[in-house]
Amino acid sequence: MKSRLIFPVKSGALLLLFCFFSLHAQSLRFVAEELPPFHFTNEHNQPDGALVELTRALLFQAELKGDIELLPFARAYNVTKGSENTFLLSLLKTPVRENNFKWVGQSYKTRAFLVGLKSRKDIKLDTLDSAKAYNVGTIRGYYSETFLKQAGFKEKQNLSLSVKYEHMWQMLFKGRIDLVLTNFIALEREIASIGLNAGDIGQYIQVKDFPDELYLATGLKTPDKLVERLSAALTELKSNGRYQQILDKWQL
Repeated sequence: MKSRLIFPVKSGALLLLFCFFSLHAQSLRFVAEELPPFHFTNEHNQPDGALVELTRALLFQAELKGDIELLPFARAYNVTKGSENTFLLSLLKTPVRENNFKWVGQSYKTRAFLVGLKSRKDIKLDTLDSAKAYNVGTIRGYYSETFLKQAGFKEKQNLSLSVKYEHMWQMLFKGRIDLVLTNFIALEREIASIGLNAGDIGQYIQVKDFPDELYLATGLKTPDKLVERLSAALTELKSNGRYQQILDKWQL
């Protein structure tokens, strides 16, 4: 029979000690989709981008270890929602999602636009409702799909869903869709990556009702202590200027 050593440590102190070593010993998982300049695979086949760099700075600040992996959005979303200690680098905080995740902190604030080819002089928009006369594209599984459907857009009528942004932009340039609901900042890198000219794209209207805050988020199974630790580290990065340095580097 194996013997056990028993130390006279109070239960509260023992719990704190256990939590401390658990947080430092485990390697966390961070996931995101291909969405330049926030997160993308670089020429060395490694995760790169503004929020990838922010995540690395966050881990250093929190004195934690973690791996970053790029996955299709739907898979990244589901694995984060259903797993412990898995974090999504950028997730729009929406009413539907709010109670299904723990929110570490805001990673970026963005804006949504309906964009299209500048050459399409026939497209006249003043409201989101006026866009129902056209075929609008977005990525399947993104909140933009839910948003457009709730606004009255219907698939195979005036809503076209793509699995990847490459397909969506090609559809726009080929005239198979008229408009795209997107974050305008990521547009230039996405289009350039498939050999098309982002200068051909213009903004039609800003979609002001669309949620504009991207968060670092994790599933409900992740311990609160870990969320609080990362949240405090993110707050420190913002207060000491490191967060803004990263955004400036990536021209955000």
